[in-house]
Amino acid sequence: MKGAAVLGCGTVGSGAVRMLTENSGQIERAAGQKIVLKYVVDIRPMELPQGVVMTSDFQTVLNDPEVSIVIETIGGAKIAYEYTKAALRSGRNVVTSNKELVATKGDELLEIARENGCRYLYEASVGGGVPVVRPINICLAGNRLERVYGIVNGSTNYLLTSMEDRALSFPEALSEAKALGYVEANPAADIEGWDARRKIAILAHEAFGSRLADESMVPTAGISGIVPDDLKLAKELGYAVKLIACTHRCDGGYSAWVSPALVKDGHPLYMVRDVFNGIVASGDCVGDVMFYGRGAGSLPTASAIIGDVIEIGRSVPAVERFESAVAFVADDPEECRWMIRLEEKRPAPEECEIVTAGNAAAVLTKPMTRAQMLGFVGSALEAGRFGCPIRMIEA
Repeated sequence: MKGAAVLGCGTVGSGAVRMLTENSGQIERAAGQKIVLKYVVDIRPMELPQGVVMTSDFQTVLNDPEVSIVIETIGGAKIAYEYTKAALRSGRNVVTSNKELVATKGDELLEIARENGCRYLYEASVGGGVPVVRPINICLAGNRLERVYGIVNGSTNYLLTSMEDRALSFPEALSEAKALGYVEANPAADIEGWDARRKIAILAHEAFGSRLADESMVPTAGISGIVPDDLKLAKELGYAVKLIACTHRCDGGYSAWVSPALVKDGHPLYMVRDVFNGIVASGDCVGDVMFYGRGAGSLPTASAIIGDVIEIGRSVPAVERFESAVAFVADDPEECRWMIRLEEKRPAPEECEIVTAGNAAAVLTKPMTRAQMLGFVGSALEAGRFGCPIRMIEA
């Protein structure tokens, strides 16, 4: 028998509590032993299943030798960081859905776990209920992965779908998404791409052995600059606008980016809509593998958490897949075409095309790197007004 404690009983934590109690028999069969929820740690009093102790004092958990699994769903990188360090240093396994903490402090926390013979697992930090971390780490481990990319933020995907389907402005779509609970009262982490940046840093760590803290170097653009004309122009070309997070090997290291991108009709990510996530991993032997499903929500995310709990219950040992961290390549050499909406019609710059949709017009560049695109914007488009540069994914 392994005792468990849930830290933070909000949307995700309450889902974990529900699964641990209502699906206890299924979890026991899968783990090969009984997993018993003993504590919920939260500052708010609440009703809990019979036999589960409510406490606001984390030390109560640390004082109980039967608790060997701590499920952290507090969020943020402050109190969650302190509690996680304390749990790992006491030799307890920690399971989390906290992508901010994993991305910013994960390198340190994984080292603490190694030093104390325990596990720090975070399947639920990327993709919600979509299994992707463990499949990359285990099922695809025999491949040399070259690229992992996709839609990793369901909130922004819902906003873009609403704008496309009903011709809503960005503020209108955002207001509706807030009312439905699809974005937080302060949506900056979603709409500015920070959430996606943290998640792609985690996926790069699993795929290439990079440092989690490299997320701070990933060039990131969100969707707050996207307007309905961008979507009209994309449709005219046979594309849809998505917020894409991508990481790939290059120059002996790896690079990554988060950016609005045009996804061509027929690409597997084209039909990933609403709050769903879609992530593609490309291996040298397996080719492209796609993971698809709900990217957020209480029970979908709890499902990923319980998968990690079951792995601990099975006593699956940690495996060191990479000897040292690969370097982040800031000057990404990968080229693509870019669509840049013009706020005033004018002739196409040299070696570019102009695409129109009604009164909207945009420049389509030749293939160029991100650095070259920024130089192009600063020279060829310098005299005019233009919109958010949008990558074109054509493969």
